[in-house]
Amino acid sequence: MIKLNYSNYLKNKNFNIEEEYKKIFTNSFQITFTTKQKGKSKKVLLKKVREEFKDNKKDIFSDKKNKSLQEIFDKFKEKKIDEFDVIFQNKDLQYILTLSQNEIIKILEKNKNKSSLSKLKYVFNYDKFQSEITKFFTDNFDFRTCFYCNKDFITNFEAEKKVSTFQLDHFFDKATYPYLALSFYNLIPSCYVCNAKVKLSANTFENNCIAPNSEKFDFHQKVKFKLLLDSDCKNLHIKSKDDIDITLKEQFTDMYDKYIEIFKLNERYKAHKDIVFDMIQKAELYPESRLKELQDLTGIPFQEIKKDIFNLIDENEDLSKQPFSKLIVDMSKELGIL
Repeated sequence: MIKLNYSNYLKNKNFNIEEEYKKIFTNSFQITFTTKQKGKSKKVLLKKVREEFKDNKKDIFSDKKNKSLQEIFDKFKEKKIDEFDVIFQNKDLQYILTLSQNEIIKILEKNKNKSSLSKLKYVFNYDKFQSEITKFFTDNFDFRTCFYCNKDFITNFEAEKKVSTFQLDHFFDKATYPYLALSFYNLIPSCYVCNAKVKLSANTFENNCIAPNSEKFDFHQKVKFKLLLDSDCKNLHIKSKDDIDITLKEQFTDMYDKYIEIFKLNERYKAHKDIVFDMIQKAELYPESRLKELQDLTGIPFQEIKKDIFNLIDENEDLSKQPFSKLIVDMSKELGIL
């Protein structure tokens, strides 16, 4: 729901995200691969115990019976993408999936016992690095609210040790796309409900969902909360929150329909109609004429009074700083307050 630019949340603005993230894997990453630079082949080694990847005392890449992994990595290279790119550098994971997914599925299907898929998951083993990756995010970023729903805080706090209240969701689920399991740009800081209760392993790629960290993500501009009134309500004379409903509506396209469905955004926001009902009541109590009277009485500027009463948020502010900020901005416009 809220666009994610990681650099906006860095504690140290000079921090090099990709280079520092790479250090997590420098001494323990599992793949040796080759890249071409200026026409020459250059072997890049992110080392540790290669013996872990022996299959019947043969390296999994050279075993004649199990060539699938090497074929997959070769497919990456054909598209000018390598494992290094996938994990540290390439921000457009949707592009990588579009290029490679069908070919990779075909390769894996060759091996009917699925051993290649299990090895692929082993090579890009998120569980092995989870504590270090979480610490990397906790130590270096200050996130405020969930980027999927904008409903819950995901801030860190200090107890006996630093505790993070966010979870890192794999936007493209690691079970289906294991080669993206360690990718920095596949990790979205989110709340427990979004990650563990509603999204689960939903296939965002097949549903054409755009990730919040994508340059193409424009949910805030295209999708707005709309106010629906019971047919008995006239001129906003509403007696109860049960007389209203709120729903997310996309303008001109339907590209975010699946996104809204996967994260159950409409269903979850219906539980917070009291926020909108409170805004409506204040709109009745404080029409523009009343606000101007208060300005004359107090000497406080009209817009400042209005902002304080309605808890207004500027739509150009970082909406991730406050829960329900998108709802408040959209409803302020619907009610003619903003």
